[in-house]
Amino acid sequence: MITGRTEYKGYTAQQHDNFYGVFHKFISDIRPSQILEIGTAGGGFILAIRDILNEIGLNNVPIKSFDVVDTPFYNSLRSHDIEINIENLFDHSYTNLIKPEKIVPYIQRDGTTIVFCDGGHKIGEFNAIAPHIKSGDFILAHDYAENYQVYKEKIEGKIWGWLEIADPDIRQACIDNNISIYEKDTFENIVWTCRRKI
Repeated sequence: MITGRTEYKGYTAQQHDNFYGVFHKFISDIRPSQILEIGTAGGGFILAIRDILNEIGLNNVPIKSFDVVDTPFYNSLRSHDIEINIENLFDHSYTNLIKPEKIVPYIQRDGTTIVFCDGGHKIGEFNAIAPHIKSGDFILAHDYAENYQVYKEKIEGKIWGWLEIADPDIRQACIDNNISIYEKDTFENIVWTCRRKI
C-alpha cells in the first residue's frame, strides 16, 4: 500500500507517513546551524522541519527555501520564521548553479548545513549544490531509490509512487566531493537519501 502524508498542519507535505519521526531524530542528532531547501512546493515539509527545530530548542536556526512559483499561502508560511524565496538558482538544463551568491555563502557559514533537494529536478539540484557543501554538511534528496530495479521491486505500489533520483544519477558528484551515504536504511524507508561530506 502506498503511504503518503498529504498534509501537515493544513499545508501539502507529500511525504511518507513516517517522515516526521525520522527527521526529528536526524535533526536532534545533527543539531544543524542552518537549513536550505530547494522546492518549497506545498510547504508542509519545511514547516515540519521548522517545528522540529523549535521543539528541540533550535528556534534561532535559519531556514531558506527556494521555489520558482509563488503562491498566496507562502506569506503565512513566512510568519513561521521560514524565509521563502521565489527565484530559480539553476540554468535551463538544471546542470549548473547560475546564482551561487544566493546560497553558497549561506551553506558555507560556520556550523553544519543541511540541504534538502526536493524541487522539480532533484538530480540537477543535488549535482549542482554538492560541490559547495563543506565537511560535515548533509545533502538529501527526495523521491529516491538506490536504482530502478529496487524501485520496481520494493517501492512502487508498496510505499511510494515516484522515482526521481537514484544512485547512478549522483554517483560521480559523491565521488568527486567526498560525499558518503548516511543511515542508508533509515532514509530509504521514507524514500529519501541522506549524504554527508567527509
